[in-house]
Amino acid sequence: MLTLRSVIRLVTFLFVCLIYLNFSITTFASDHTLVPEQELKSAGFSRYELINPNLLIYPIKRLAERMETTLLFGKEDKTKYQYNLLDKRFKELIFIINFKKTGFLEETVQRYNSQLGYLIINNKNLAQDNKEKISNYIYVLKTLQDRYNSVSAYRLLIQQAIDSTRRLI
Repeated sequence: MLTLRSVIRLVTFLFVCLIYLNFSITTFASDHTLVPEQELKSAGFSRYELINPNLLIYPIKRLAERMETTLLFGKEDKTKYQYNLLDKRFKELIFIINFKKTGFLEETVQRYNSQLGYLIINNKNLAQDNKEKISNYIYVLKTLQDRYNSVSAYRLLIQQAIDSTRRLI
């Protein structure tokens, strides 16, 4: 019998498949990135999130995440999921920065910092288990930040994300 959780995951999977078809054609074909893909990979970044804040379907993704959060009952499961959400917010942030979607940058940084704030307040003790991964976030963000002018507002927003990430470690 299908549970509500499995139905949510199935619907989310179908949306991801649809978005992936569009994403794979447009994202990897784009030459208008701030940093080449090879340089990002050498900095330790693996891949972008499939559904990003610049897509109209993004609110549905966020709704599915909220629903999944409410369906988790164990503290350990919720904590692991919150760190998983942090990884998603990081990948979304890197996508927005690297593809110069600056109209979405402020909101994306706010979501990333909000997720960090939640983890700092509630689950900072597990940050040591993810210390290497979180330290890598800082390195990748600095790699992208260096491409902006030193007085740029975008550089300051990225610095805000870097400073918040340091607080979690």
